Amino acid sequence: MPHPPLTVIMPMFNAAPFVRAAVDSVLEQTFTDFDFLIVDDGSTDGSADIVRDLAAGDARIQLIVQDNQGIVPSLNRMIARAQGRYIARMDADDLCLPERFARQIACLEARPELGAVGTQFIEIDARGAVRDAHFRHPVGSDAVHAQLLMGQPLANPTVMFRADALRAAGGYRAAFRYCEDYDLFLRLSRVARLDNLPDVLFHYRRSAGQMSVAANARQTRQSVKARFAHHEVLAGRPDPFDGLATLPTVDQLDALVGRAGVGAAVGREIALRLLHNRRALRGEEFAIITAAAASPARLPGGWRAVLRCLRFGMPLRAARLALALVAGAAVAALEVGSA
Repeated sequence: MPHPPLTVIMPMFNAAPFVRAAVDSVLEQTFTDFDFLIVDDGSTDGSADIVRDLAAGDARIQLIVQDNQGIVPSLNRMIARAQGRYIARMDADDLCLPERFARQIACLEARPELGAVGTQFIEIDARGAVRDAHFRHPVGSDAVHAQLLMGQPLANPTVMFRADALRAAGGYRAAFRYCEDYDLFLRLSRVARLDNLPDVLFHYRRSAGQMSVAANARQTRQSVKARFAHHEVLAGRPDPFDGLATLPTVDQLDALVGRAGVGAAVGREIALRLLHNRRALRGEEFAIITAAAASPARLPGGWRAVLRCLRFGMPLRAARLALALVAGAAVAALEVGSA
């Protein structure tokens, strides 16, 4: 008996309030020829029991229970097990609209150059109320690939992949645990085209506790490094992070790639993207920001970040950042004077 053309993969961790609705939205798709892999990644809130109950009524669901390992091992485990020629991502707190799979499969079958296609979405809150109905990702491969060089152009859980392209790109990388999808899309863009459907086919749940919100400063830091690796490969050099379990700090980048100034350049881009971020100004990213401020290259927005530190109740950090900006300006003036 031939295997279904589509495998749906869904990682799950403590999603008990939402997982029944998420699974139902998959089972109620108009395209029905799929199998549905769900990894319970060490949940402690009864999520696995909810899925077991649902699986008893639908043979397409296959539950895999494991000790907590994180999202990247969970996703790669399902990719290794998937047998469909297409693989659809799903998250345990979101909702698919009924035509999602049918529209995405039709698109992938009509356009063999595509390795992945996402959809538009409506943002909902923890209660299911609409938060934002106007968010749009770019449509058209050229627009998607252009946006990819600046930031995320596809909504992660809306994406359907061509399985062979996903595997050719290498799957997800553990080192990029806070932006695993973005790192994958960059690598996938080197072996296939990417696009988004113009249709709203997904409800994306946004809440204060989800990782993309709680760890957005780390996500930004890793996304800059993912883009750096992408440009290294496009320039004909090896991917500096290939095979690494954790990412190096910006201070380690020069030695890793054998070129001076690389770490400073990457650190400066991280700083520019995090100057407005309260979590970054409070957290470990502050060291990257002050290092960029102390360099002779001007840091636009640096003095506004000093004011943000004061407004956020961090006078010592405001003083440290101000001193770094003054030091950087002094070094720049000396360089100009000696030129």
